Amino acid sequence: MRETSTTGSKIRYSLATPCASRGFTIVELLVVLTMIGISLAVVVPNVSQTLDTVRLKASVRSMLATARNARNIARAEQREVTLIIDAGSQTYHLDKQPGLSIRPAATNVEVTAADSEYISENTAGIRFFPDGSSSGGRVDFFLARQHHTIEIDWLTGFVKAVQ
Repeated sequence: MRETSTTGSKIRYSLATPCASRGFTIVELLVVLTMIGISLAVVVPNVSQTLDTVRLKASVRSMLATARNARNIARAEQREVTLIIDAGSQTYHLDKQPGLSIRPAATNVEVTAADSEYISENTAGIRFFPDGSSSGGRVDFFLARQHHTIEIDWLTGFVKAVQ
């Protein structure tokens, strides 16, 4: 409450305000907290799926770059270079270089290569030759409803990604 004198110089405030205007009721707080909880229940799983999608695409791009690098090395150094893919441990590497991992861990990897290039049941190599050709092959990545493919042409050694 505000009071002003006739001269307009004094202003007094009263602390006697109604209870309803001092804050929120417990019901209002519970409604807001419930709405926040429902929002989080919807958003958190979507964020997790988005992160898995980003990780999968990064792994596909990384393997694509590694395969193209293998072809370039084979041509530049005039020697055979092998991209070795282990679907069991979800790793890949060039010749004797350290391995790189395929992420996320839930990704299913399938390798299709020439019969002579299989090292074990889960491990295969794709060989790149000095003339630019390769043994050819295909790597498929599956995660939930996503499917990405890397194809390596045997004649040209050209490496491409297909969705």
